[in-house]
Amino acid sequence: MAVRTRYSIEDYIALEGEYPDRKFKPDSTGAPVEMSPSMDHSDVQGEIIVVLRLWLRTGALPGYKAGPELMHQIEDWVCQPDVAVAHRDDGPYPNRGPLLAVEVLSNRNSWREMRAKAARYLEYGSAMVWLVDPRRQTLELHLSDAAPQMLAGDDLIEGGATLPGFRATVSDLFPD
Repeated sequence: MAVRTRYSIEDYIALEGEYPDRKFKPDSTGAPVEMSPSMDHSDVQGEIIVVLRLWLRTGALPGYKAGPELMHQIEDWVCQPDVAVAHRDDGPYPNRGPLLAVEVLSNRNSWREMRAKAARYLEYGSAMVWLVDPRRQTLELHLSDAAPQMLAGDDLIEGGATLPGFRATVSDLFPD
């Protein structure tokens, strides 16, 4: 049996149609993996969206939006970050990496897979990647020009030039 190496947005739409009660997400290569996010995963994903949207409402980054699971088709790679900050004009399936890509660790992926995704996001134009672990309540920060940095608790996440004026503690990203 031949293994497919390229998947498109249309392939994912077809999977959703064929298996409407199952959820698929691209792995670091773009191949579909069946996901079953936990309530912790969903809670953290929602909290991150709220924090980013509140910051965006300050007008610090006009023309950008924050949202969940925005599928991207970047050259030959299909990806779908758990949370993305992307330009509003990028269309329904952006063809460049989001400004910020956030991946939340779930029971279906490993740190190795998460770090491979972070490297691909940076390779395809994302300026910043957050890898978030709901169980340990940590955030691994990836930038194209620096070594990854592990943050936790009251450690400050600063947006720098990428997310001007953004400041939050890691604990702000997790529900009470």
